Amino acid sequence: MADLSQPSTVVQYLIDRRNSPGGLKRRISTRAAAARAKELAGDALSEPTWRRIESGEKIPEDRELVLMAAAINDLANEALITPDDLSKRDRPLAAELFRTWIRERTKADPALTGIDPDVTPEHVQQKLQAMLQEIRTLKGVPQDQRSQMEAILLSQITTTLDAYAAQLRILRPE
Repeated sequence: MADLSQPSTVVQYLIDRRNSPGGLKRRISTRAAAARAKELAGDALSEPTWRRIESGEKIPEDRELVLMAAAINDLANEALITPDDLSKRDRPLAAELFRTWIRERTKADPALTGIDPDVTPEHVQQKLQAMLQEIRTLKGVPQDQRSQMEAILLSQITTTLDAYAAQLRILRPE
């Protein structure tokens, strides 16, 4: 059994990110994070299990770390936790599973059909996913307006990439 007084380094990192998501964002509660993890993967990670992991009572499985990271990122509407963060904290398999999770989410999102998840860096995919998640969960904004915001975001990204491609064509030596 794990040391009850000390969660692992990776779990402590997740706790820190959940408690301090940055900027003016409020702390993400354990209850909200566990509920989001449940939405993402069914009953794979319950609130009691989340609490046992954070207390150090349970050593998390790699898939549980991925769900925790994804849930925290979704609730923060930002890529607070990356696969590299898990890898740096001695959980390389969790990092690889998280990379796969990010790619699969990109592939499954109809708004991101123009993105090749096998060549687009994870941090870019995570940013896009977080921005779309934020738009999709705006409270008090009608669906048609959220759809319009989503379309504008994706259009601006395409325009930026097209402008960069044009610059490269201009600067490319003959």
